[in-house]
Amino acid sequence: MHMPRLNVTGFTLIEILVSLVIVAIGLLGLGSTQIMSLKDNQDAYLYTQALTLTSEMADRIRANIGSWRVATLPTPASNCSNSCNSIANSCSPTAMAAYDYCIWKTNAQALLGTSASATVVKSPVSGSTVCQGNSTKLCLRLSWAGNLQTTSKFDFEM
Repeated sequence: MHMPRLNVTGFTLIEILVSLVIVAIGLLGLGSTQIMSLKDNQDAYLYTQALTLTSEMADRIRANIGSWRVATLPTPASNCSNSCNSIANSCSPTAMAAYDYCIWKTNAQALLGTSASATVVKSPVSGSTVCQGNSTKLCLRLSWAGNLQTTSKFDFEM
């Protein structure tokens, strides 16, 4: 007896392996895109924190502008618990400016990382495209270690 030969169609093992390799490469690309997206999102978060910190410090300076419009800018207090943080404790405008500066630096390091730097300088500031002009303007500068860049910075001119 002769058995008829059946024409079997389907996938071979090589075809399946090739399609698995193509799918694996696509998934690796998708994974790297997701990682880059997370890093970009973290950098955007840090820039938002820098903007918020700078806005807060600008408000503190405007509330006590007399202590900031002097020949020598205030230096941050060495200790942020100098009793200027309560309405019951009155302190001089100069002490308040030093306290505000200390709080700003402390908050910057807490929100942007321990390598963060927060400074108030008079214009012009070298390397800044924002803080230029005469020396009566104040410039708030924040810098920190970002994810995608070696150093990120945010300058705000008042």
